[in-house]
Amino acid sequence: MRNLLCLACLSLILLSGCVENSEQSAASQNKGSGAAQDRPATSVTVMTIKPQLISMAKELPGRVEAFKTAEIRPQVSGIIQSRFFQEGSRVDKGQQLYQIDPSGYEADYESAKANLQNTNAELEVAEALQGRYQSLIKTNAISEQEFDNAKASLAQAKAAVALAEAEVKTAKINLNYTKVYAPISGYIGPSAVTQGALVTAQQQGALAIIRQLDPIYVDLSQSASSAQELQEQLFSSRMSDGDESQFEVKILLNNEGDTYPQPGVLYATDLAVDENTGTIRLRSIFPNPNALLLPGMYVRATIEDLGSQDTIIVPQKAVSIETDGSKSVWIVDENNTANKRVVVTSSSYENNWVIDSGLRAGDKVVVEGTMMLRSGAKVAPTDDNTSSTKQ
Repeated sequence: MRNLLCLACLSLILLSGCVENSEQSAASQNKGSGAAQDRPATSVTVMTIKPQLISMAKELPGRVEAFKTAEIRPQVSGIIQSRFFQEGSRVDKGQQLYQIDPSGYEADYESAKANLQNTNAELEVAEALQGRYQSLIKTNAISEQEFDNAKASLAQAKAAVALAEAEVKTAKINLNYTKVYAPISGYIGPSAVTQGALVTAQQQGALAIIRQLDPIYVDLSQSASSAQELQEQLFSSRMSDGDESQFEVKILLNNEGDTYPQPGVLYATDLAVDENTGTIRLRSIFPNPNALLLPGMYVRATIEDLGSQDTIIVPQKAVSIETDGSKSVWIVDENNTANKRVVVTSSSYENNWVIDSGLRAGDKVVVEGTMMLRSGAKVAPTDDNTSSTKQ
């Protein structure tokens, strides 16, 4: 009996403890819920999406080409005596680059001049003989054959003089060729030969290469099917504006949409399709005063004014790039709740991303205040009229 009373008392104590813990837990939950409800909404700046009519330009791959390229090759054979330029520096047209040993060509030039003097002397003798025979033939003092021989000797002497003059000219040219000059102005690359090297006339390997880099060409590649639209726009533009019509070209330097500071213009379009790639070459020309664009560089470029269309764009600062490479933005719904939404971009336009999918007119995108946001958070949005105006 006594044991039964002890058990009953113990049960009452445990039961009262459980009830007390349950009440404390419920009170704690109610307190936490109230704290969440009392948390202030995050202040953010939003912009309302409105499709806009902008000039769209499709990105095209391209390659930088030098405006002019000159491969320096010797016109005469000989030993390189001197080099007069610093590799990688700028050289001017007409500047001497190399000196080839001229001693042999100087001797040839002097020999040719001496031969010319000899032929001139023979010409004087032939002219004098023909003059005497001219008077003697009238008195029949000499035969017709002798007079004809005198005339032939004079003609041969004149021909010998002309040949000697040509030899002097050739020797002089070869002597001048021992000095190798720059045919164009530009930047010269490393020299392929050093002092003491033997070079031969018109050899296959160039002594050095000069490239003119300002201005510079950028050759773009466009598919043949897309190029038809461009050709039609070029034709219609030139019909209306004449030869003054130009299409501006911009180079994109990186994936962030930064552009080359100097805009270029479309210079020419190829009239043949590359059989290997199925593309057409579009040549553009750019100023390049600081040599930022170097031959061989691969770039991306856009041709402006190729047509306008309604497009959704958002500032680049409003777009987040996830770890998997996807892009997303924060959207504020009608209940002022923020949630992430995945978007697909196609290209950049000034400081904005062009949105292909994921947004529609009327959506409110957070442009400032995204750092502290989490899905489902309440926000206090403020319209960003400045961003809308800039768009």
